[in-house]
Amino acid sequence: MKKFQLTFIPILLIFACLIISCKKDPVVDTNQVLIDQMKSVTDSIIKNTKVPGIVALVVDHTKGIDWLYSAGVSDIPNAIPMNANHTFRIGSNTKTMTGTVLLQLVDEGKIKLSDKLSKYYPEYPKADSITIAMLCNMTSGIFNYTDDDAWGEECMNQPTKKWSPQELVDVGFSHDFYFSPGSNWKYSNTNTIIIGMIIEKLTGHSLEDEIKNRILIPLQLNNTGLITDGLGLPGTHGRGYYSGEYIENDDVTEKFDVSWAWAAGSAYSTPRELQKYVENLVNGTFLSETLQHQRLNDLVELDKNTGYGSYLLKRGSFYGHNGAIPGYTSSMYHSMDKNCTVIIYFNCLLDLHPDFLFFRFMDILYGESY
Repeated sequence: MKKFQLTFIPILLIFACLIISCKKDPVVDTNQVLIDQMKSVTDSIIKNTKVPGIVALVVDHTKGIDWLYSAGVSDIPNAIPMNANHTFRIGSNTKTMTGTVLLQLVDEGKIKLSDKLSKYYPEYPKADSITIAMLCNMTSGIFNYTDDDAWGEECMNQPTKKWSPQELVDVGFSHDFYFSPGSNWKYSNTNTIIIGMIIEKLTGHSLEDEIKNRILIPLQLNNTGLITDGLGLPGTHGRGYYSGEYIENDDVTEKFDVSWAWAAGSAYSTPRELQKYVENLVNGTFLSETLQHQRLNDLVELDKNTGYGSYLLKRGSFYGHNGAIPGYTSSMYHSMDKNCTVIIYFNCLLDLHPDFLFFRFMDILYGESY
């Protein structure tokens, strides 16, 4: 018995030593740490602001992150949680679609960026001084029709009114120019409405069909589209709240006829489809290599990290756009350098924009080197 005990004890000691030697410091999942930080800042917005709901999608192929997250509610009275697969209005992200169709027509030789507006609409003020490029990069100086107080009041008093593109442009030209064409930069929705009208004049087709046939069908984006008029939002969707100021439970999902935004902001999509779209948009799927290079590099510099041109907004190494429309605000960016895409939307229109969250995500993921 003793012999057994003497031979057994050393074996136990060997196993004990092996177990101890195998113990290492716990492995830290760096990506999970980053995701937890992004989740925390997203949750803090829901907790500390009037934003009802948020959907955030971050796909960093280099780091191996694919994070789709929803927080808050999509229906305030019924406390229905946000759904990351729902459709939502993408606002001015629409401009990238309108601009892409226009640039495809440039590639096809049907229009030049150096063409004067007078070639298509000679009756417009200063049309001989405004180029197509100025309309695309917001240097035309044409007044932004959505900044017209009387127009805004009419929209609020007659929310179901159907607006024609010409009516919107007329509002813009009823004001003085912000500056002489080409001498400065000022964001104006009127520019994009004019581009939409030019596209229809050149192609003989509706802008809706041109976007569908040139962008949506090739990418198989079945839950994305341009709405030309009406109150409805296609697809399964939550509710959208507020029109710029907080009024408790102010549901504006289907309050305004979307014709008021048209080429400048009437499209809708889903987070995953918008991810696919912006990745192709920035990677050059739609344009010739020469024109894509021009689009990414011929920008008006707004600050050291921000530029704008041909309906693309550049933030650091990320390109895309953002949007704001009653009930919905959104950010859509992709970086070829980081191989990363970020899609964010809030189901509301308030002072706090999803770009705020985009910048917080950049701090978490990359620090100042985004």
